[in-house]
Amino acid sequence: MQLHGAFQDIRQRDASVTIYMHHTKSLFDELAAAGRPISLEDFNLYIFHGLRGEFKNLVTSLMTKAEPLSYADLHNHLLTHEFLHKISFPSLATNPPLLPTPSLLPSAHLA
Repeated sequence: MQLHGAFQDIRQRDASVTIYMHHTKSLFDELAAAGRPISLEDFNLYIFHGLRGEFKNLVTSLMTKAEPLSYADLHNHLLTHEFLHKISFPSLATNPPLLPTPSLLPSAHLA
């Protein structure tokens, strides 16, 4: 029962898609080994529930599929989205500003 609760409470937070997926897959496997397997459809729902908000539109699209996605297919969709999201919205913390701040401008050229 404790494993099932841990699976329901899992969240991606700051983890990469790969780390998040590996962690959820290990819980999925532990539940199966304990004789409490969950369906692939429920697995996908738990994954979707724990993802960060940036995946909302993708989740909406993936939930329209007639059959639940396999672990590998779901992982690939999420990796692609993560990759494209990083290209579209690079972090300001990892990229230097494009323009210098006023305090960095040479004062000799201002006179």
